[in-house]
Amino acid sequence: MMYDLEMMKQFYVSYNGKVQDTRKKLGRALTLAEKILYSHLYDANSIKCFERGVDYVNFRPDRVAMQDATAQMALLQFMNAGKNVSAVPATVHCDHLIQAYKGASVDLPVAQTTNKEVYDFLKSVASKYGIGFWKPGAGIIHQVVLENYAFPGGMMVGTDSHTPNAGGLGMIAIGVGGADAVDVMTGMEWELKMPRIIGVHLKGKLNGWAAPKDVILKLAGILTVKGGTNAIIEYFGEGTSSISATGKATICNMGAEVGATTSVFPFDYEIVEYLKATGREEVADMALKVADDLKADNEVLSSPEKYYDKVIEIDLSALEP
Repeated sequence: MMYDLEMMKQFYVSYNGKVQDTRKKLGRALTLAEKILYSHLYDANSIKCFERGVDYVNFRPDRVAMQDATAQMALLQFMNAGKNVSAVPATVHCDHLIQAYKGASVDLPVAQTTNKEVYDFLKSVASKYGIGFWKPGAGIIHQVVLENYAFPGGMMVGTDSHTPNAGGLGMIAIGVGGADAVDVMTGMEWELKMPRIIGVHLKGKLNGWAAPKDVILKLAGILTVKGGTNAIIEYFGEGTSSISATGKATICNMGAEVGATTSVFPFDYEIVEYLKATGREEVADMALKVADDLKADNEVLSSPEKYYDKVIEIDLSALEP
């Protein structure tokens, strides 16, 4: 099922122009992360060369995703904001309050009984304010978002640390607190310190039993648990196209374990195929029209040390499980 198609149509119509304006104002080539960040400035006229890791910048994300444990306070705050509807598409996913103990056939009914008051509250608020509601048992939030809502070049905030999973489809997706989600839902500015950008050059392709998780495990060994703090990890290089969209998502999901603000992969054939496989051919077609700006500029790719705060090379063919 296609969700929020009109929002995405408006996004893709203006995306290329915003990237061109940014490139002109900054007077240089752009990384993929910069293209997405600058195209989501709250005030499109405020483009300037923000200093990474120093300047605080106001953004306007495209959507919000909330899981059931953290959505409660966020929705209570939203109700007090005096709004009739969320300013951006938003969803609630009831997955975190289900305790995995004996199996779905037993655990799900227990969760539905134990958390009935919470689920009823979330469902009623979602219905009143036009927020999507995914009931208990409908799926894990990050997978549901990947299969239904994530789109290349977009920007999303989610009330869970593994929101960056959507980076597997070329989206800047950042885990936040409930108060931040409310800011976005009310149409207010969402403030973020302009992240540093760590470029990870993937060479070759995975061999043997090596899997996408081995990529992020290798990177975690290099960066440690704090090495990605206040930074976006941007993957580039020929190796990215050899990893499936779901494999990319796995890598981005685990980027949270190195403290990264988020992680992102460039748009490619694997993402196109995934969008088509999940019934989003129109999104794939729109993204293909701006495909060149859904990856870092060629100048960046040829001289990455000039544009990334740090560059790390990983040879996929040398990875072992």
